[in-house]
Amino acid sequence: MNIYKNRIQDHLAYALEYSETTYWSKLYSSHLNGLRSFSNVIAGAFTGALPEVDVLAMNRVLGLGMDRKIEQNDIQKIIDFYYKSGSKRFFIQVSPYAQQENLTELLAQNGLQLHNNWVKLVRPAHKVLLQNNPDLKHIKIGKEKAMLYGKIIFESFDWTDTRLMEWLAASVGQQGYHHYLVMHNDVAIAAGAMHIMGNFASMAFAGTLPAYRGLGAQNILLKKRISDALEMGCTYFIAETGEDLPHKPVASYRNMMRIGFVPAYLRQNWIFQFN
Repeated sequence: MNIYKNRIQDHLAYALEYSETTYWSKLYSSHLNGLRSFSNVIAGAFTGALPEVDVLAMNRVLGLGMDRKIEQNDIQKIIDFYYKSGSKRFFIQVSPYAQQENLTELLAQNGLQLHNNWVKLVRPAHKVLLQNNPDLKHIKIGKEKAMLYGKIIFESFDWTDTRLMEWLAASVGQQGYHHYLVMHNDVAIAAGAMHIMGNFASMAFAGTLPAYRGLGAQNILLKKRISDALEMGCTYFIAETGEDLPHKPVASYRNMMRIGFVPAYLRQNWIFQFN
């Protein structure tokens, strides 16, 4: 049972999914540095594949079943898309606000298995105080620091393919995107992105270099992005992260809860692995 279901209205749930789909899809606009990137819209859902990078977040389906009923043939088309792209595996993120109750049964019948949950968070439009660690400062960046942004995000996660740095950097300067760095003694130690679509502000990629964690850099990035989005007239602030569990705490979830985000709903992640 999804404990957050029914806390928001259906139209808002659709907007939250569509906002994420919009900013995420912009990462798949081209092949960069030899890294093959594919995307499509199948049955109203966004499908993105980065087949040479075996990271589920980069090989996933967003928005399935949000605006139409899904049939058996639709699931097969999605599987075929990832098979042809060369992905080793992918997952489909299922919102509890999908339009049919048997969607997960249909996924299971086609060889997908429940993997885990991610939580979608939302924050109302109220101001946030920018009181931070005095040793840290934030700056907004443009294309001139795009590769530095990509490098910091890459080094903040347990990824190995260095071509991802350019792939991540390609979002800097794209319409709707805003990017930030946090500096410590003039050294860039953290980075974050925000995407604006109408009155929705999505907290996109963010990461802190391992040696500098615990200083409050992510707190600064969250507050700065919210403050800027308020000035641009945004009324909804959106984020997504892993489910926070007693045996597996998620730092990003707790950071966002501290500054006013609340869980909107859980999304189930259904995984498909090719033999």
